Amino acid sequence: MEVWYHADYPPEYHGRLIYTCPFCLHFFAKKREFEAHSERCEVRCPPGDEIYRDDSLSMFEFDAKQQKVYTENLCYLAKLFLDHKNIWHEIDAFYFYVLCERRADGYYIVGYFSKEKESLDYNLSCIMVLPAW
Repeated sequence: MEVWYHADYPPEYHGRLIYTCPFCLHFFAKKREFEAHSERCEVRCPPGDEIYRDDSLSMFEFDAKQQKVYTENLCYLAKLFLDHKNIWHEIDAFYFYVLCERRADGYYIVGYFSKEKESLDYNLSCIMVLPAW
């Protein structure tokens, strides 16, 4: 996948390969940095409230205004798969809903959607589903 250069993206985003923590969504340009982070990362699920659960899936809801770093990382991840994803839109105005697969070691993101807080309709702003692992 070709990633174009944009000055507002973090430097790690410009490499040909990006390592992403499946839990906190921080990303790294070097494998050894990712491995070191993985050993000490204590996050095992998305921020916010678990609003749905079945045998293997859970849905989490959170306010982007209260979870800026996680939300920005989620948007950068989405930008890899969605060319039209706008990261510079005011994310504070959105609620995010993250769908995860529950495994023994934590919650792995499967996809997400967002919607505007103040919208009177029920339109979703962005929908992303990750490729199967």
